[in-house]
Amino acid sequence: MSRPGESAQQRDTPVLTERGGVRKAAILEAALRVIGNKGLAGLSMRAIAAEAGLPLGALGYYFKTKDDLILDAFELHTRREADRVLAAFAGVENGDHADDIAEHLTAFIHHGLTEARTSLVAEYEFLIESTRRPDLERVSRAWRQALQIQVSHVASRLGSDDPETDSEIILSVIAGLEIDHLSTPLDPSTTQAIRTALRRTITKLGLRGNAARQ
Repeated sequence: MSRPGESAQQRDTPVLTERGGVRKAAILEAALRVIGNKGLAGLSMRAIAAEAGLPLGALGYYFKTKDDLILDAFELHTRREADRVLAAFAGVENGDHADDIAEHLTAFIHHGLTEARTSLVAEYEFLIESTRRPDLERVSRAWRQALQIQVSHVASRLGSDDPETDSEIILSVIAGLEIDHLSTPLDPSTTQAIRTALRRTITKLGLRGNAARQ
């Protein structure tokens, strides 16, 4: 997806040295972990500093306020998640039939609910907060629109007769499956249920892999 624009906080921050850039990135990574583990309600500059292993005063050099830090952390998450989504859908295009397409998307969801679970929890924290903060809402809206464009291109290549609508359906189904299973253990039967839901969605939309189009 296209990447959200530079934040006001970023424009106001002096040019960083390489070491400063590494430290700022470490602060944002720490913030994402705190948000994923404690929620935005549990986020404080002190908690971030402790997670990053930095003195509290160091955060003030890179971020004027906690809100600025939250905005930059959300933008970092959208960039990273965009790369993950694009990688998943690149695999989808190489599928031979609906089962292969569903398998790629199942792997994407499984990764989000296991290895990337903390990041996924943080994502939904950001999305909820975006209903109250216009700056986060702008990032969220741009991210969603860009994802829809990318997925619609994939849907078109898979034979969709309405790529825009189908991309919205696919993204909504993925988000719904993530939310439904975020707070429950992911066992083989649950993974199979996710796979089945995705396969039925792909089949109902009439999307076809390479073999079906030959």
